[in-house]
Amino acid sequence: MKGVALLGAAAALALSACGGGYTSITLFTTDWTDDGGKSIDNIRKKLANAHPPPGTDVAVAVAGNSDKLIGQPLGGGAKWTFAHPLSARPVIAGTVVVGSGGGELFALDAATGRRLWSRPTGGLKVRGAGDDGTVTVISLSGSTEVGSTLLAVARDGAVVRQIETDRSLGAPAVLGGFAFVPWNNVYVSAIDLLNGDEAARVVLREKTSRAWTEQRELYFGEIGIFRWDDHIKDAPKNQASHVALPVRELPGSPKLMEPGTDNPGAAAEAPDRIRIYARPTPGEEGALGIEGGRFYATYFKIAMGFEATKGTLTWVHTHGSDLIGGAAGAGGVLLCDEQGHLTALDAKTGGVTADVDLGEPVKGCVVQVDAWTPGGAPAAALPLADQLSTALLNREAQLATAKRLLLRELASLKDEVATKTLVALASDERTSPLLLPDARQALADRRNGERFMREALEHHYDYLKDELRSPPVGPIAQALAVIGDTSAADLLASHLLDTSDSDDDVKHAAEALVKLASADETPVLLQFFSMYRASAPSEDIETAVVSVAQALVKVGGAEGQARVLAAMHDPMTLPNVRERLQSLVIVAPVEPPAAAADGGAPAPAAAKPKK
Repeated sequence: MKGVALLGAAAALALSACGGGYTSITLFTTDWTDDGGKSIDNIRKKLANAHPPPGTDVAVAVAGNSDKLIGQPLGGGAKWTFAHPLSARPVIAGTVVVGSGGGELFALDAATGRRLWSRPTGGLKVRGAGDDGTVTVISLSGSTEVGSTLLAVARDGAVVRQIETDRSLGAPAVLGGFAFVPWNNVYVSAIDLLNGDEAARVVLREKTSRAWTEQRELYFGEIGIFRWDDHIKDAPKNQASHVALPVRELPGSPKLMEPGTDNPGAAAEAPDRIRIYARPTPGEEGALGIEGGRFYATYFKIAMGFEATKGTLTWVHTHGSDLIGGAAGAGGVLLCDEQGHLTALDAKTGGVTADVDLGEPVKGCVVQVDAWTPGGAPAAALPLADQLSTALLNREAQLATAKRLLLRELASLKDEVATKTLVALASDERTSPLLLPDARQALADRRNGERFMREALEHHYDYLKDELRSPPVGPIAQALAVIGDTSAADLLASHLLDTSDSDDDVKHAAEALVKLASADETPVLLQFFSMYRASAPSEDIETAVVSVAQALVKVGGAEGQARVLAAMHDPMTLPNVRERLQSLVIVAPVEPPAAAADGGAPAPAAAKPKK
């Protein structure tokens, strides 16, 4: 496929001024025969002693009305600012920051913010950039939806090479005079910047749209990560050095990397708040691995650490504002929030190891961590159950999707704090309807934390006392019945007559009392049975009546058995209830006293029928 001129004539002339090489030749064509990795291996051997220089450890934020950059060197340098309209996210590449806006492309020294050069662009936006200390290679969007311009600029601002194509090029890297350019999701072409020719190409059997350098290594990827080493020639056979993260559920389905063909705006959007961060590192015997055995995910105000092999959740950090950018580094992850704070979190515990204030709220943020590590020890971190509790009890509805995942993680823990948190969630009228059913089911499945369940049962709906929601009686009753906590029987019995409890809750309380009740609960059981055996308002209450009858037969003595026998023969008893009572096994039945034939003593005046 021929390179296609996509810029206007004025813009093309502006970009290629100062003696730059303008390339419009056969490049990025799919009419290509795979050479089995020979050409790419030749380039690798040629560059065997070439390594990217160390990158600047820096965070760069977009502030103001997307017309100001704030740079914060992480190694102790002074904070800098640079005023310029911005139409796209700035890119940190090695030791430079590349930005675009106001019809201009510019590069800054990443450590000081000093302008290195600027050029008119005709309105094109930066997609990605790479730098090797002498030349910066930038991929820009074309004037159509699919086209691209690849521009190589020397430190003095002279254009070394300009290539235009109707292909959508990804984020490039540069090493030893060659630009490594991902395109078409599977190819990476090595472009010789001296003559503009494609010197080699490699086919990667996984979606790949980014090339980048860090820790003096060159990498390619998007879904996973490939390393530029002596195995790169075997990439067509799926034998290149490669690492990927384990597949596991994450809130919002974040990506390790957004496509390098995207044109992100200057301000952070939802994908910037829902991200994965991980850094490649040499593993055992040179195999490619993930730094520190950890990867990280963010969801608005929540950051999470995961074990990199199996994906096990290891910690949860609840932040004060949305997290909109960051980078993984040695020993943890550095995250940037919309209030302008840089927060470093420890890889193992999630404890805060550093916090830097940029001085004002920001709209977007990019971070590059190459060699920087936080100097201090991490702040003490709570156990995982407590961390999960803090995140789950955060009242923001925006976090509901993440909370469903975190709730399942909490439910898998045996810590009694998990039970306490589930009780709180299931009891709070502010709990999201998306979360409430999960919280109730998880509570029903608990097998510890009885004291928190009993404390909840002590509460009843009372508007005057600001008790605006009944406790989760049903799930608690199910859990306590399996645990066998007879000390909760009186509390459960008190909820049989609470008209604010749902019929489902009453049903489960009655079922639990079959196992847990003692003679002490007989008066309440008799009252409930008398009230509802002939007038149960729902199928759940009918079921509760039968369960109460079972409990009465078991613990109610002669009077309890007599009441149940009388109800079995009383035509006023609901047919469904009477039929189910016939199946009860009554030990040592006695003749019911005549006075009990109508169902027993009437309910006290204070008791109200369930609605």
